[in-house]
Amino acid sequence: MYSTYNGAKKCAKELNRLFKDSGFIYPLNECQHAIARAGGYSNWHDLQSSLRSSTLSIDKFVARKRLLMTLPSPCCPPAVAWLDNELTDNSPISEMPPHWWRYVFPYLMATVSVHRGRTALIRPGSGSGQTLRERLAIGLLLNQGANSVPRFDPVTFSFHFSGVLEELFHADFQHPRFKTELDTLTAGGVLEVRQDEVIVLTPSAQMVAGRVAKEKIEKAKYWSGKTSHEAVLALGDALAIIGVRNSLRVADAICRFGSNAFITPSGPALDLLSELADEGDLETFSRVYGLFSSVQPMCTRTLSESLAAKISSRYFSCHLRLDAKRILAWAAKNPDWPDQLKSAITEPSYFVHTVDRMANAISDSA
Repeated sequence: MYSTYNGAKKCAKELNRLFKDSGFIYPLNECQHAIARAGGYSNWHDLQSSLRSSTLSIDKFVARKRLLMTLPSPCCPPAVAWLDNELTDNSPISEMPPHWWRYVFPYLMATVSVHRGRTALIRPGSGSGQTLRERLAIGLLLNQGANSVPRFDPVTFSFHFSGVLEELFHADFQHPRFKTELDTLTAGGVLEVRQDEVIVLTPSAQMVAGRVAKEKIEKAKYWSGKTSHEAVLALGDALAIIGVRNSLRVADAICRFGSNAFITPSGPALDLLSELADEGDLETFSRVYGLFSSVQPMCTRTLSESLAAKISSRYFSCHLRLDAKRILAWAAKNPDWPDQLKSAITEPSYFVHTVDRMANAISDSA
């Protein structure tokens, strides 16, 4: 990720630009803190003090994990795409930030849905002025403030609209009960009004995040049976939101399941697992196995039987460059190791721990 102070500054600026282009409110100082944490430093000042006169050597997967653990969860999908060089600009309207549609819109729609089902002041039957209150809150989100695209705060899950009240609420601003119902929504924690800005507050960050994840999983299942380029991009978007690394590579392999270009229907998955083992990305290796087993259950047995060979030949031998004789001797003494892999494969963190434990045992063997 970086090895020098200038490299760290560049990464922080790139991350800040990424989040601006995604429609997030995440300032430079927070990006600097996240980059510092990725390098193992407690904060940016600590990084500055250390790297002004030295360089840093760190495993890229360790840095990646630290970065994603530091960032708020909505920031992780664009950060993953940035790390994997898989960013795409897909906002259909030029006035939108380039990645807004991909990373913010799902949270906007989930916020609308949760507000409608949870917020008493908006639900039908909540008394006089309910229709106007719904228009002021939900209408602002759906109409995006008369073409004012909101920015999303990934920490508070709130949506920020820039503009004066007359511009943002347009015709409703002239309604005789406008100020009364606006004050009601403000007092009820639905809206917050500042100078030249209106903020739609979240009804429940946990519920909004859960709805986004659920919808993306359903979307992933839908697109998994399609083979077009559109399907790959859509499935890649869904997997990125869920948190899958190399999402476009994984999406491509899922969409090519059963392709005549391979000897077996599971060929695309087997090839991708080999590549991930070569690269040492055990977490994505585990996630890919789980995704294929869920989306294409008929390939589960084939993938399961390939685990030992791929970990032995591609991870132990190619990635870690462990001695082949030591690998064979250790395997002979531990004949149940393929079964241990099969038991751990569906839990990414446990699978990484299991394989690393095995690698350490081989390395330490006489």
